Amino acid sequence: MLPDPLRGIGGRLLVRVLIFSSVITLLLTLAQLYLDYRSDVQAIDQKMSEIDSSYRQSLSEGLWEMDGRQLQLQVEGILRLPNIRYVELRETTDQAAPLVVTAGSHQPNPPERHELKIYYSKGDARQLIGILAVEATYDEIYRQLLNTAATIMVAQAIKTFMVSFFILFTVHRLVTRHITAIGTSLRGYDLRGSQEPLRLQRRPSRPSDELDFLVEAFNQMWRGLQQAYDDLQLQVGLLQRLPVSAWTLKPDGTPDFVNQVWLEFAGQTLDFTRSHPEAWMTAIHPDDRAMAVKSFWEGVHSGQDFAMETRSLRARDGVYRWHLQQAVVLRDSEGKLLRFVGTTTDIDDLKRAEEALRQAQGDLARINRVTTMGELAASLAHEVTQPITGALTNATVCLRGLDRDQPDYDQLRKAVNRMVRDAQRAADILKRIRSQFERGSLDREVLDLNEINRGTVALLRDQAARYKISVRTELATDLPQIAGDRVQLQQVAMNLIVNSIEAMKNVDGVREIVVKSQRVDNHILVAVSDTGPGFPQDLAEQIFDPFFTTKPDGTGMGLRVARSIIESHGGRMWAIGSHGHGATFYLSLPFAISGQ
Repeated sequence: MLPDPLRGIGGRLLVRVLIFSSVITLLLTLAQLYLDYRSDVQAIDQKMSEIDSSYRQSLSEGLWEMDGRQLQLQVEGILRLPNIRYVELRETTDQAAPLVVTAGSHQPNPPERHELKIYYSKGDARQLIGILAVEATYDEIYRQLLNTAATIMVAQAIKTFMVSFFILFTVHRLVTRHITAIGTSLRGYDLRGSQEPLRLQRRPSRPSDELDFLVEAFNQMWRGLQQAYDDLQLQVGLLQRLPVSAWTLKPDGTPDFVNQVWLEFAGQTLDFTRSHPEAWMTAIHPDDRAMAVKSFWEGVHSGQDFAMETRSLRARDGVYRWHLQQAVVLRDSEGKLLRFVGTTTDIDDLKRAEEALRQAQGDLARINRVTTMGELAASLAHEVTQPITGALTNATVCLRGLDRDQPDYDQLRKAVNRMVRDAQRAADILKRIRSQFERGSLDREVLDLNEINRGTVALLRDQAARYKISVRTELATDLPQIAGDRVQLQQVAMNLIVNSIEAMKNVDGVREIVVKSQRVDNHILVAVSDTGPGFPQDLAEQIFDPFFTTKPDGTGMGLRVARSIIESHGGRMWAIGSHGHGATFYLSLPFAISGQ
């Protein structure tokens, strides 16, 4: 529907021109009338001055001679002057009936009244003999002003209407009809199809103006919009075909875009997911839903990035699969939250692979523990032999005492107690060894890392002493606890100390192992140093590779397994060596998180 020209820009322009012109015409007319009024009033004042100068002498003579007829003629002559309504000549005398000559009609409160004193002069003497009163009227002035106002208003109104309609016609021809044509053309434009450039039906042989600039700017903008639309369609197509689900959330958490991947996986519709912020969560496993709701709303209400792992139901076969939900915040230049942009990635296969990897790492760690314990066999045999020998000695003492005619039961009781003590000591040693052989799943608990270091040093101190190696600890006090698996961390400490012992068995000079611990930021740093032959610094990473070893009978798996254990605990492990000047192995583990 085309707009009504009289109600559009042209009509509003016409009304404004008429109002403005009328106001200006009224103001100018009032100014003109005021000037005419002032001129006419000044003309009356001028006439009064002329009466004074023209009639004063003759009126003085006529009044002195008491010539009533002459005076009447002169008064009537004055009355015939413009705008004079009443003239009165009155003799000034003490007589009861002074001479009075009048002409015209007297009115109360005349707009203008002048009184002229009439003197009779004889020689140097002057005598007041009468007063001439002249009253003027403004009626004629008002009639002339009214006629003038009517003439001006009618002429200006005709001119204003003619000019206004000419302006309306001109604006319509030059502007509004083209704007209407532009609007009509734009209604048919569609970004999804090809469009001809916008053109106006105008004379070609003319200089360019603002409308040409507008049309060219629109055509340029349209080309940019088409390019942007094509790019957007390409991006939408890519989003719909990504191997992961992509989605966006409004600031209140309501989804406003979900690609086809999720809709097909969950068997949901776009309208359903948009119906409520938690509608899409109906596909989440019931055991994971409470955690998902909590993580989702914490992220939405805080306006921060969030992530969570959940099991979601695949609609086509009813199988739950693990998914990683991640969202990042999109903000404008002022920091206002616009959208949450997120992805849902199927990580079920990755979860299974991680579980298989953990299983393989556990098996490998157990093999490494068996290998390490094999290396400790000689030392452990020596350590176990001592309590067993003591127990045998005390058992022999008991047998001899029982063969006597009068056994000394106090001595026998002491020997038996010594046997129990030695047997318990042997049992404790075997229990510690057995814990290193046991296979089990990762059992995380809150641990004191210094306690693990002390226990491992105590276990290996006898083996180190056999090779004249001193073991010293410098453990920081009041260290925070860590979260980890006790057996695995003991395995790491044992591996590092055994390696140091093996490296220094044949070293001449000082043989020393130092185990240190300290707090660094939010981690605990443990360093195991020795005075062995060390290794070239360029092998600092290679020594952690699988099957790399510098020992003739080594497997090359000990350090690899140790690093994997530390990394599985969220830490790091590295080494610094100097050929011929010993080596230091570092491991860094994070503090336990509250509630972990």
